[in-house]
Amino acid sequence: MRVNVTNGYAEMVLHGTDNEAQILMDGHGHPIGRIDEDSNLHDHLFFGTREVAEFDTHGGASISFEGITADKAPSLVVRSSDAKGMTGLYTWQSPGGVGASLFANPQYDVDDIRVDHSGHVIGLTYADDRDHTHYFDPDMEKTQQQLERALPGLSVSILSKDATGATFAVEADGPKDPPTLYLYRPAAHQLAQVLLSYPNLTSADLGEMKPYPYTARDGLNIHAYLTLPPGKEAKNLPTVILPHGGPEARDKLRFDWLAQFLASRGYAVLQPNFRGSSGYGWDFIKAGDGEWAKKVQYDVQDGVKKLIADGIADPKKTCIMGWSYGGYMALAGATFSPDLYACAISFAGMSDLTRAFYSGSSFESQGLSIWERRLGSSRSDTGKMNAQSPARHAEMVKAPILLMHSDKDVTVPIVQSQLEADALKSAGKDVQFVTMEGDDHQLSYAATRIRMLQETEKFLAAHIGK
Repeated sequence: MRVNVTNGYAEMVLHGTDNEAQILMDGHGHPIGRIDEDSNLHDHLFFGTREVAEFDTHGGASISFEGITADKAPSLVVRSSDAKGMTGLYTWQSPGGVGASLFANPQYDVDDIRVDHSGHVIGLTYADDRDHTHYFDPDMEKTQQQLERALPGLSVSILSKDATGATFAVEADGPKDPPTLYLYRPAAHQLAQVLLSYPNLTSADLGEMKPYPYTARDGLNIHAYLTLPPGKEAKNLPTVILPHGGPEARDKLRFDWLAQFLASRGYAVLQPNFRGSSGYGWDFIKAGDGEWAKKVQYDVQDGVKKLIADGIADPKKTCIMGWSYGGYMALAGATFSPDLYACAISFAGMSDLTRAFYSGSSFESQGLSIWERRLGSSRSDTGKMNAQSPARHAEMVKAPILLMHSDKDVTVPIVQSQLEADALKSAGKDVQFVTMEGDDHQLSYAATRIRMLQETEKFLAAHIGK
């Protein structure tokens, strides 16, 4: 629809089809093409009435259409993987397919795109250890470089600018620098701090965060980050292993409020980017498929063992904690490597994969096909899902477990923690279950987030020391 926002008048521009998944626009309010998805999960690219390409999207699309460039002769921008599986941005060469490279890094995937107010693709982000932004427009790239020189060592992101380009809203953060909002006026060479996300924190309150790479037992290189408690020697420390959610996500060198909270309480914190994490290429993502209870766990275990071997972690005082998929990792860690951890904490974690993904329906969607790829099994293969489900193996658990879950969570319903709690209680295990009332998967409210931290602090103090 084209809508006049001053009077509310709307008119039909294009009526979609039953199979339509995406409309491609020219940046000026005109549709130039569409993508239809059929019942076999194949995407069909149309320009006008002519189909020019077809893609299999089982387990995730190999190509995604991001928009068009802001050039005088704009190009259609696609995100695609090269021969080594690294994701970059390319032009679309119709009818042949992927054309010239707009940006590609040989080691790291393109993470996100930057668009202007019309939806034109004007840049991108990627991350090695830190986030980086690159713009196609020379003036925007110059501004980005000026800001990075003014804020050295920080990840700098331009949020918006005024119509004339005289003033920019900018956010920057780093491991010991919580997110801060600035206004930047290039002509005046003025960078003014507007808002601090954590105004009461000082650098002395926060722990040093650094890369902590290691090699998994099968030779795979694992990127990880270690945050050390402020004012403590990195020797024989009580330690929290903090795997990220996703699983197709990753941790970086930037301010992490949960890791810093744990460090402020005296714990070393390890955040491993295990196989299946995003950012390191398609092959690294697929290496985690079907390996949730094995090789993905081994990646985390090998990080713990390196911390112990390096004398950083106290082998008797190591806990694993996670949120969402990270919560699953915490429960799986306590279940499938029961002698490694002194305790485990799961917030909104999955515990019974069969209950989470199998509905008995024959309906197939791209989203479900992605989860089937990640699980390494179809929804009907309950045997493989049960084998990777912590709730189905509660008798293996030795360490005490804290479960926390919001009762309004629609991403991972609270029944997943209830199933785990019931299984652990039936097996005679030490389990606590805390319900966060009225909140969601992200813990959007301050009161419940603070309660989560208080419960975490109390539980860790009881089991791996203050």
